[in-house]
Amino acid sequence: MPNNILSQLVDELPPLIARTEVGRLTGGLISPRTMANLDSKKLGPSKLKFGRKVAYEREAFINFLAERLVADSA
Repeated sequence: MPNNILSQLVDELPPLIARTEVGRLTGGLISPRTMANLDSKKLGPSKLKFGRKVAYEREAFINFLAERLVADSA
């Protein structure tokens, strides 16, 4: 199931994902604040900066999710 979800994200997410939109685009799974905290610890996906705004490339963000996504088989 996780692979199905990830392939759907590849089709639906824009090429660049603003950190402020992460919560909306993941259905509230990850908040922008969580991403900022992970970025400060160098644990987030590679990022691009536009002035004070931060964005993630789609592929880097999906790879980041894939590393953390675990299906519950229970």
